[in-house]
Amino acid sequence: MTFNKFFAGAACATLLGLATLGTTSCSKDFIDLNDPTRLPTSEGYTDSLSIVTGVTAAYSSLQDIYGNGSNRGLFVYAEIPSDNSFALTSGELLNEFNDFSLSSINPRLQSQWLVTYRAIARCNVILSRAGSVRLTDATRNRFYGEVRFIRALAYFNAVQIWGDVPLVTSEITSIANAYEFGRTAKAQVYAQIEEDLTFAEANLPVAQTGANLGRATKGAAQGLLGKVLLTQKKYADAAVALKKVIDGNNYALQATYANIFLTTNEMNSEILAAARYTKGGLGIGSYFSTWFMPVLPAAVALTINGNVGTGQQYNSVDPDLVAAFAASGASDVRAAASFGASTVANVTQYYTKKYSDLPTSAFDAENDWIILRYADVLLMYAEAVNEQSGPSTPALDAVNRVIRRSRNLPVATAAPAVDLPATISQANLRTRIELERRLELNFEGHRWFDLVRTDRAIPVMNAFFARTASTTRIDQHNLVFPLPIQEIQTNPILTQNPGYN
Repeated sequence: MTFNKFFAGAACATLLGLATLGTTSCSKDFIDLNDPTRLPTSEGYTDSLSIVTGVTAAYSSLQDIYGNGSNRGLFVYAEIPSDNSFALTSGELLNEFNDFSLSSINPRLQSQWLVTYRAIARCNVILSRAGSVRLTDATRNRFYGEVRFIRALAYFNAVQIWGDVPLVTSEITSIANAYEFGRTAKAQVYAQIEEDLTFAEANLPVAQTGANLGRATKGAAQGLLGKVLLTQKKYADAAVALKKVIDGNNYALQATYANIFLTTNEMNSEILAAARYTKGGLGIGSYFSTWFMPVLPAAVALTINGNVGTGQQYNSVDPDLVAAFAASGASDVRAAASFGASTVANVTQYYTKKYSDLPTSAFDAENDWIILRYADVLLMYAEAVNEQSGPSTPALDAVNRVIRRSRNLPVATAAPAVDLPATISQANLRTRIELERRLELNFEGHRWFDLVRTDRAIPVMNAFFARTASTTRIDQHNLVFPLPIQEIQTNPILTQNPGYN
């Protein structure tokens, strides 16, 4: 492995944080794309402007984590392994996630690892350097809150993907130091995530407006903390965190489900957090429209969702999800807003419509990746309450608000025809929440992690495989993914997850 001026190999570069932090510019002003300033971390961060630039670089890491040219993003881990989707592109080796034949040499593992730890390194640099820069305490703590939110999000994704992961919370300034980090027990990683989000909640503003729209907020920290606590089965604490979002009245369900995903309605009332993208040839457009659209003749593609040219359709909406929508009934408006069908040469493929846009060119669309939204909060709150005390009124009210909106009914109006009965059992409400999350949040990066969180991945997926005549079956070792082989070869104290080579 060759060395350059600062680091040995991509793994060390990521942990060291010595790779330059670049920004570019776009209409989403807080990402600040116009000035392609590059600040080596060993030389910059001596004044307030450099801190602002560094925080911007941390935000830009979210594009890497959720999907761009350097990394395929979270859908690879959260949707393809689930019953929502299946891979169509073997050249990308996404099929290994689909049929659980993963080995540690899969390049998707390495790219996700690198962008995750690059984001963490950028956050750690700000946390290490901003203390010596002249800023007001309130401004400094707000910056700290923003990067601690981003760091918590990066670690939350990492621990869900790999389980125990290296926990790095300070700037690494030497190669030798980088090799000191082995895997940390996930309970300790979760404790750090909780600490970061608690700090972020206390120091972030209630809302961001104007040029700051899209930056982390108090509600985003509360919502993500609620999800982190729920994942650990800390139901009482999760309910408290999620109830803060509900009681804050800063978010609301969009009246029309399809409007959530319009590029003309980004960061709407339902969005707590999103990875933001902007098209226009600036290098920070989203890839999702091209990735998810069907591979069609250009003339045909022009008639579908206004797309330019043809798509690459890395993965398809699974017919099993289509069947679940059919079982939900014709009045469920989420189906029409969630997927479409294309038929070429008598072969029908389903595709997600949540990332439809007219790109400037291939891989240059406007669609943000929604990380957390209000319907997710309501369903998580219902789950947390139900796991403690069964189907109480608060839990039922939260689920019913989502169900009513799915039928185009006003969420504040009693609708006994669609509301869940007060007599529903705890077990049946648990199952219904699982279904509503699948239908409501399809293709938004939740399904596989939901199944793992609720201990349902093995029974649900094995039943799905049996139902679809697949020979694939999964067991406990499949609930996390293998660490990339490059990392283990570079850092000898890293160990592989059981069951993987």
